[in-house]
Amino acid sequence: MRSDENTLMNVKNWLVENHRTQVWLAGRMGVAPSLVSQLFSGERKLQPVHIGKMAEITGKSIAELANSEDKKANEFVYSLRGKISTEDGEHSLAQLLLDVEHFVQLTVK
Repeated sequence: MRSDENTLMNVKNWLVENHRTQVWLAGRMGVAPSLVSQLFSGERKLQPVHIGKMAEITGKSIAELANSEDKKANEFVYSLRGKISTEDGEHSLAQLLLDVEHFVQLTVK
C-alpha cells in the first residue's frame, strides 16, 4: 500500500475512533465535503497541503499518518519517467535515491 493510501486509511480510522464524519473533516480543512469524499474514494489525488491539514487536525505527524502496521506497506516506491543514457546519470540517480532513503529514515526517528 502506498503512503497516500495509508494516510487516508489512518485518517478514516481516526474519524471512526473519534466519532467524526467526512463532512466534519472537510469543515475543519476548509474544503468542500465533496473533495474529501473524492480523496477517500481515490477520484482525486491527495496533495501535500491536504496531508498537512489532516495531520494538524488529527494531532498526528505526517509520518504517523503515512505509517502502516504492514511492514511491506512502509516501504517507499519510486516512480521515474524518462531514460538515463549515461553511466554518470545512473550513478547520480542511485546516489539521489540513497540520499532520499537516508533523509526519510532520519525524519521517521
